Amino acid sequence: MDGSTTPAGTGRRTGLGRRWTRLIPVILTIYIIAYIDRVNIGFALPSLTTDLQLTGGQAGFAAGIFFIGYLFLQVPGGWLAQRWSAKRLVIILLICWGLLATATGFVQNYGQLLAIRFGLGVVEGAVQPAMMVLISRWFPAAERGRAFSLFIMHNPIAVIIAGPLSGLILTTGGWREMFWIEGIAGLLIGVTLWAWIAADSPDSARWLPAVERAEIAAQRAADPPPPTQSSGGLALRTPIVWRLAAGSLLLWLGFYGLQLWLPTLLKQTFTGDLTIGLVSALPPIAAAIAIWFNGRGADRDRRHALRVMVPLALGGIVLAASPLITGEQPVLIVLALCVATACQLSFFGPFWSLAAQRVPAAAIGVGFGMINGIGNLGGALGPYLGGALKDRTGSLAISAVAFGLAVIIAGVIVGTIGRPRAPEVEPASADIR
Repeated sequence: MDGSTTPAGTGRRTGLGRRWTRLIPVILTIYIIAYIDRVNIGFALPSLTTDLQLTGGQAGFAAGIFFIGYLFLQVPGGWLAQRWSAKRLVIILLICWGLLATATGFVQNYGQLLAIRFGLGVVEGAVQPAMMVLISRWFPAAERGRAFSLFIMHNPIAVIIAGPLSGLILTTGGWREMFWIEGIAGLLIGVTLWAWIAADSPDSARWLPAVERAEIAAQRAADPPPPTQSSGGLALRTPIVWRLAAGSLLLWLGFYGLQLWLPTLLKQTFTGDLTIGLVSALPPIAAAIAIWFNGRGADRDRRHALRVMVPLALGGIVLAASPLITGEQPVLIVLALCVATACQLSFFGPFWSLAAQRVPAAAIGVGFGMINGIGNLGGALGPYLGGALKDRTGSLAISAVAFGLAVIIAGVIVGTIGRPRAPEVEPASADIR
């Protein structure tokens, strides 16, 4: 990626790299903060469950209720960002979720924990659609795939940061201090960066020279026009939408179920919160590498369904077989978690490329909302299922098998979707290698 700029009149494109080197890193940082505030409860669960006297099912539901709240503002958030202001909306959301994340450290009972986690989900639910609107305004169609891919990297990066950071705070303080520090720090960093860099469009970005605005506008003017109308009824009647939604639900059920119980699983093998935090950062590092290479491979061979099915099947098998590894084999446990996490996350690029190919153009807006919304229900069910199974069996072994089977089934559902009949348009050449 070329982040350099050249003066006007040199004959080459000027300043287009600035949105990659300024805007994308800020968007990525904001969502990393959001994701840390979403998943850090997993690191607090072992101590929080004891202090609040929660059962495993209650702890899992408290973690998962976030995803129920997450559904409420997805459509309104996108509408407000489009009709009003993505920048102003995200600032309001940043303040609200920072306060709620900090308030988690003050909870005294199960009811208060549920209310705050639900509220945090409601607020964060509007962030992603607002970011998508902003990216679509700043990046022409030929660049949006790369922009969205970089945006998705927030997931493994956030987990890499959250593990050691949360582990260090838990070692020196406690779970309440973890929520206070991460909530306040995220609020201050997020609001400062967003207010400084974010702009609703290139026209309102003070740090972007006029010649660069004109170049971006010219590229966007060359984009094909969007469909003249959208059809919610068509999305509901399209079997591919429901298949993708079912696959999304099952794979996110397995992924979030695994991630929110990962610190508890590692605590049964390793000692020390800092050690657990550092070890828990290894799977997302593997995932970041897998996301990049599987996405690039799918763009080259155009076999998106296969590149969804194979990693999900492999990751599901490894996850389901992981209870066979004993506590005396910590290296194998970490290796299994790395493979399972990498395989479960590397599906993302090929999955959404497949969806863009197979969902009718007039149904994409509502169809993508259905796929994403139903998929997030898996995020609510996974932690609860993991906790409930742990209560019944006394271990996480059955949970690992259940999550693994869910991921395998998701891979089969999505992977058996055939290629589109119409010839595919070759992707535009990428500036980012």
